[in-house]
Amino acid sequence: MKTDVIGYIGLGEIGAPMARQILAAGYSVVVWNRTHEKAKKIVDAGAEIATSPVDLAEKTDIIFTCLGSEQALETILFGADGITKGEVRATLLVDNATCSPAFARATAKKLKQACNMDMIDVPVSGGAIGAAAGTLAAMAGGAEEFVERARPIIASYASQISHMGELGAGQATKACNQIINFGNIATLAEALNLAQDQGIDIAGLPEAIDCGFAGSNVSREYDRSVQANDYSPVRILVEALMQQYKGKPVPELAGQLDILLKDMSIALNMARESGVPLPMLSRFDGIFRMIHHWTEDEKSK
Repeated sequence: MKTDVIGYIGLGEIGAPMARQILAAGYSVVVWNRTHEKAKKIVDAGAEIATSPVDLAEKTDIIFTCLGSEQALETILFGADGITKGEVRATLLVDNATCSPAFARATAKKLKQACNMDMIDVPVSGGAIGAAAGTLAAMAGGAEEFVERARPIIASYASQISHMGELGAGQATKACNQIINFGNIATLAEALNLAQDQGIDIAGLPEAIDCGFAGSNVSREYDRSVQANDYSPVRILVEALMQQYKGKPVPELAGQLDILLKDMSIALNMARESGVPLPMLSRFDGIFRMIHHWTEDEKSK
């Protein structure tokens, strides 16, 4: 068993398999989640469940978080039973969620002042499948000594760990990653629609393009999901967009676009603040927001 005791907060579809990977790597793991039922599988596998975030902070050396919003992290850290409200044992926070670089820097400063805990931002890419396989791409921002301290634990769920610079650099890199992801998803949906109109069996399109420049992890994940007959987030978005482009709103898409829109907003706000033009992302943002509004209207009927 490794010496550091690891805390993990946020056991969603990506956080839960990441926490399980850390446990499988031989670390003692303490978990907390707002919905306790989501902790059952990892507790059954050997993790300890904390009664609150502050309880977790008193039992662990390094804390990992993967939460759905900046507000959720604020509450976990500084709320009534937040991490900073007790006799904190943990000395390092590793945030795996996606937020703005400015928020990461401000949170790190506030955390250091509150309980002398250091922080690095390490958002990931690769989805729940990558988390379960331990093959995520991790993009780290923060002081080198803290990144190196966390690296062996991060390596349990990420096959690629890139230290991109000072605090906030991981989030800036994730924003760039998402720009490419969203463009790939939108254009793959358009290409499949055109292929279908031309009488092509679209089941063969991802394989046909795979060894060329158009092949991507997005097209490969879409193909994998179709072949496996499951519904990964990539497949859901691509096929829903295909229907939207045909003028057929998909009420089931309501709510599925929230994270996508949040991530696009982060990138667009960064660009506005620095004066960097992002014309293609701005167009995608408009398209996705129009679709989001349309699907919400259909769902409410």
